[in-house]
This record gives sequence, structure tokens and C-alpha cells, in this order.
Amino acid sequence: MMSGMAWDILGMVAVGIGAAAAAYAAMHALRKAGAAVPGWILPAIVGISMLGFTIWNEYSWYSRVRAQLPDTVEVLQTGSGGKAWRPWAFVVPMVNRFAVIDRASVSPGEAGLQRGDVLFVERWQPTRRVTLDFDCAGARLRAVSGEAESAWQPGGDDPAFAAICRKNG
Repeated sequence: MMSGMAWDILGMVAVGIGAAAAAYAAMHALRKAGAAVPGWILPAIVGISMLGFTIWNEYSWYSRVRAQLPDTVEVLQTGSGGKAWRPWAFVVPMVNRFAVIDRASVSPGEAGLQRGDVLFVERWQPTRRVTLDFDCAGARLRAVSGEAESAWQPGGDDPAFAAICRKNG
């Protein structure tokens, strides 16, 4: 099974091949018509097409993934950052990770608690899931891992706590 990055590379190569075919046909037609077409134009068109596709793919990733999520999913936070191989992201930041909670999947727990899963989605990484208990009355939350539960933490500034307790609490 191919990873997300492999699909992105395959898409970029396909765009390059398509651009090469279209540019070659256009250059051939122009040469038949008597126009002088420089030889560097074909690789330039291919390179610009591949770079353009890559930039579009990077910047549209978050909106495309977000559009596939149900309406009950609330985005808690987004993150951005550049890398050496995509220097344009230092100039114009793009979303490359985000955290969500599905309010519809939050269930009542013991003693007035609510339990829900926070999903951490990052470009080219597996999605991670963290189950949390929300104590809206006590303004606190804790992570749950199987049968083990971590210590209670203050929930006041946590976006997941605010999303669940503001809506359900």
C-alpha cells in the first residue's frame, strides 16, 4: 500500500508527464508553423508545472482533508511550519497538522464525566488518537489509555475541554 507521500510524488510525476506531452505537442506545432522555439522551454515548462502542482497540493491539503470530515467534527487547533525542501512555507505558512474532536462521539461516563477522542492529524503521518475524560463541573480533564488513567489536569485553557464543556457541559 502506498503512503501519502508516495501518492504526492506520483501525482507530481504525472503532472510533469502531462505537461511534457502538452508542451511537446505545442512546440512541434509551432515549429511546423515556422516559429523558432528554444530547446530549454520544454524542461522549464515541466519543472514549473511540477513545482506548481507541489505547492498547490501542499497548501490545499488541509482544506481537502477538512472537507471530508463530518459536520460534527470540530477543529481544535492547527499547526504550520516550513521545511528546507519547501522554503515557500517560511514566507506563507501552510497548515500541515491539526487536532480535532468529534462531538457526536463524546459519550457520558461515570460520575458525570464525558469521554471523547481527540485525533491528531499530520501531513504524511499516521493519525494519532487520544481518549480524554472531561469533568466539566470540576474544570479538569485526563488522558485515558486502556484501563489506565492519567492524573487530572486543569481544563480551562485546553481547546478540547472548551469544545466539549462549552457545548455539552
